[in-house]
Amino acid sequence: MAVMVAAALGYWLLAPKMPSPIVTYTSQQTSLTSSSQTVVQSWTASSTLMSSTTLAETVQWINVSAAAVHPISYYLKLLESNGTEPYGQLARELRKLPDLTNATAVAKITHLALNATNPEVKEAFELMMKGGTPASSDFTYTVRNYNTELQVLYWLALQDQFKKDDTLALAIAMVNGLWVTMGDDQVREAVKKDTGDILSFFRETNELQKHRGYYQLEGYPLEAKIALAWTGNMNMKWVGLGSQPKMPMRLVYYANRRMPPVVYQKDTVSVATLKQMRPIALNMSWWVKDVPASVTNVETHFYSGTPWISPTKTWEYATPSAGVILDEDGLDAWLDIDWQFSRYLRGLRPRGDCGTEAAWTDAWAKSMGISTALHWMYKIDEPINSSSWYSHSYAIYFVPQTRTWTAWKRQILEFVPLNPSITIDYFIYRPPVEQRHYLHYQLQLEPTFMVVEHSAFAIESVNLQDTQAMLLAGIPTSQMKQWLLYS
Repeated sequence: MAVMVAAALGYWLLAPKMPSPIVTYTSQQTSLTSSSQTVVQSWTASSTLMSSTTLAETVQWINVSAAAVHPISYYLKLLESNGTEPYGQLARELRKLPDLTNATAVAKITHLALNATNPEVKEAFELMMKGGTPASSDFTYTVRNYNTELQVLYWLALQDQFKKDDTLALAIAMVNGLWVTMGDDQVREAVKKDTGDILSFFRETNELQKHRGYYQLEGYPLEAKIALAWTGNMNMKWVGLGSQPKMPMRLVYYANRRMPPVVYQKDTVSVATLKQMRPIALNMSWWVKDVPASVTNVETHFYSGTPWISPTKTWEYATPSAGVILDEDGLDAWLDIDWQFSRYLRGLRPRGDCGTEAAWTDAWAKSMGISTALHWMYKIDEPINSSSWYSHSYAIYFVPQTRTWTAWKRQILEFVPLNPSITIDYFIYRPPVEQRHYLHYQLQLEPTFMVVEHSAFAIESVNLQDTQAMLLAGIPTSQMKQWLLYS
């Protein structure tokens, strides 16, 4: 567990501080929060930017062209001659890539790293160097012995140009390395194509946001881009199914066997689905300038009412127990958003519980360029089959105007037990930027569930009312960065 807290108030007072220095930079503003500042002062007060500054460009950005490209060795020596990390390590890790043959792609990575004026570019490379190479001890099969996140960045450089300070491309590479680590050769080829497609999709979405006068996703801070780029929703979450489907989809099952293409495809939302969702969101007037209104529009359309008590016209409530949410081939479809969306296009209702709905909302939000993260909470010290058991998941999202994270108010306030003073454990799921030990779990026998150690940030023994206050006030994005990337 990332953090152990004896009581709710004690937790908030002891909230971990950001490593120093960390700077959040966007084209609109640059905020620098002192490392000595308490990150969370009060959940009932809005976050305040401590200072703003404008970073002057120290170098001229160089457009890489095939005509002017040097040999690969030139760029590797350029990185090493910088004399500081992570650039020397970046050169060493590039040398390990099995297909490092394209000098233009290496030039793009080198110029992205060395010509950055946004400190988050260096931060992203530091995170990639730290967490992008898998630990062989985590798997029973032989995994790639190189940085698979850097491999994805190299593939992106082969396919497209990088923009100046392109933390979007870096974020996409960082969250997709795990698929290369765990997947077979077919998955590897699928990741190569899909990551190029998702970069193009988000760039197109950014231009639509710009055209409509909305806040642009390319201005998001690094942690929001990382959450936006992750299309695997909660598939890192273990679920004990009453009867095992033909092929389980949770990531933990593939620490002992290589992941086949069908699992990768079902565990991720395809770009094809996001592309179809985006115009629907526009035509239905769900996608508006105000981010909270956009998410609310989706949530209220599909999940209004209390679907597990009274069925709605737009949602079919079902639980994943006993393998009840299966596709036409008998495969686990609880979090398979492509399958759920195919039902929607055929005039059928999405089918699942709150976890399915959280992943469903996550996908619609991403189709509109809204960054989301998923979480789970449950009442502690109660067996799962107890009448007082409580468990709930929903999407939380980044609000660029306030630089905070929140959720649909009905999710926060209404879909809760009659007694909101209960003590819960609270998990925010992390994209797999840090691959080492990402799939480590501990099994608790009473109640029976898996406790995540690295794939989620955990707040233990917190009062539900305090989490409600936290989300209603908005979690500062500096705190979310700490939870998603550094805790």
